[in-house]
Amino acid sequence: MLAVRTGVPMKSLLAAALLLCSSFCLAQFPYTASERLEAVYPDAEVSAVWHALGAAYVRKALDDKTLDRDPELNARIDAVTERVAAAVASISPRFPADYWRTILVEGFGHGATAFPGGTLIVDAKFVRRHQVTDEELALIIAHEMAHVVAGHASEKLSFMAGLMGTNAGTNAGAKAHVPTARAALIAFFTSDGHVDAFRPIAVKQEREADSVGAVFLLKSGYDPQRALLLFDKLAAQEAGNEMRSADTHDPAALRKQLVLRAIEAQF
Repeated sequence: MLAVRTGVPMKSLLAAALLLCSSFCLAQFPYTASERLEAVYPDAEVSAVWHALGAAYVRKALDDKTLDRDPELNARIDAVTERVAAAVASISPRFPADYWRTILVEGFGHGATAFPGGTLIVDAKFVRRHQVTDEELALIIAHEMAHVVAGHASEKLSFMAGLMGTNAGTNAGAKAHVPTARAALIAFFTSDGHVDAFRPIAVKQEREADSVGAVFLLKSGYDPQRALLLFDKLAAQEAGNEMRSADTHDPAALRKQLVLRAIEAQF
């Protein structure tokens, strides 16, 4: 059973900032403020480098002709994004509804992801293969928006800045330094070792995104019980996935419990 810390003062959680903007009471997350890495880069710099990465993915999709132009599916994605975005904006006004846009890419390979700057990419092949409903799409989009709202991209760069600065300081004649945000981002994605080192933090981030995303989903008005059926589909997929141990997500059955617990905490 998925462990969720209890007895942690709400003020110690990142979600406290959201609580001030909403009558919704956020669940207690398994990732407390004391565990977080201190931000190294200004929000604008973080947003700029991640936004550039998102734009690069979109350009590649254009070049590879993998942008999905199915009008019906795009209309569904737009409608769900608009509705979830409105929910996020009502809880965290720093992210207005028009901040977000979702792009469908055929065979994106990551299911879905979101970048500071408001771009979300969803794998159209994943949506079709799993016959993802609007409620399930809302759960996916709410989860990805939660990553951005919670500042997880900034924390990833802070992790790399600390690692790169420490390494520089251990070389003869070198001084510890803070790399640019762009250099930190490139370094992260060009070394499997860095990804592996960050995995314990990434697991906590995924759990937090599930919990925060659950609140966004509930606020959007979509039926959470229908949305949770997505985890049953993912569990069936995991049954034949030998690479499960390399994932930063908990098994789908445990994720379903965490999301359900976060939803129940609102009542």
